[in-house]
Amino acid sequence: MKSWQQEKEMSNAFWLTLIIKIALKLPRWSVRLLLHPITFFFLLTAPKKRRVSHHYLSRVLTQKPKIWHIYKHFFWFSSVLLDKVYFLTQKQSLFNTSFSNREEVILSLKQNPAQFFISGHYGSLEALKACYSSQDYTINPVIKLDHNQTIINLFKRLNPEFYENMIPYNGLETTFKIYETLKNGASVALLADRPIENAPMVLVDFLGDKILLPEGIFEMILRFPFPANIFFSQYQGGNRYHVYYIPMPIEKNDTAQTLAQKFAHILEQQCLNAPYNWFNFYTYWVESNNDI
Repeated sequence: MKSWQQEKEMSNAFWLTLIIKIALKLPRWSVRLLLHPITFFFLLTAPKKRRVSHHYLSRVLTQKPKIWHIYKHFFWFSSVLLDKVYFLTQKQSLFNTSFSNREEVILSLKQNPAQFFISGHYGSLEALKACYSSQDYTINPVIKLDHNQTIINLFKRLNPEFYENMIPYNGLETTFKIYETLKNGASVALLADRPIENAPMVLVDFLGDKILLPEGIFEMILRFPFPANIFFSQYQGGNRYHVYYIPMPIEKNDTAQTLAQKFAHILEQQCLNAPYNWFNFYTYWVESNNDI
């Protein structure tokens, strides 16, 4: 299977630069209108990503996906990408954001500001960080820079402080950096739904297929003495987001394999509840009953 790190992301520097420049000058509603021709362009010029979207949507929709379902999937990705601009420029007031268990999260962070926050390429990580970062506690994202350095640089120009505590992924060295960050009283956010090249992986069930997840993330959760949580910021259309907080269900006999499977099951439920939020537009499946 070709690694996601060898494939181009849906977004690229040209479109992102254009969107950012326009978004900083025009109202959000007018910029969203421009997303339609951009989405249509990708729909016409990205056949591999159309096939991947079709395969995924066939697992989460109650009907066979049509071209307009794929268009909506692409459009929601574009919408979340646009909203990054507003979250990074401190314009949270543009959004109607609701929460599950917000009070519990804040209380937990006040009591223990060093925690794991595990999510996936689902919804908006920027919405999560914007909603939960404060002077009292910090959430530091771990990001693989060599895959999306151009994108990160564009967004860092908008808000350098937002990414100042970012932890670049650098193999085994990252594990020590994560532990040091937690030990110093700051939380860490990791995206656990993509395998990392040359790193140990575990095979889990997901939406009737098999996928690979990074074993190291779940090993850290089991070995490091810090609370662990699963987080999702679900885009619900228009200007609406809903932030979910789910304590990681860890049992005494858990292994990295069983913990990864629990995460995959929770992610699966999120995808079934809000299917257009999942943004892995590459050949994701290891074993697949591919009907495309």
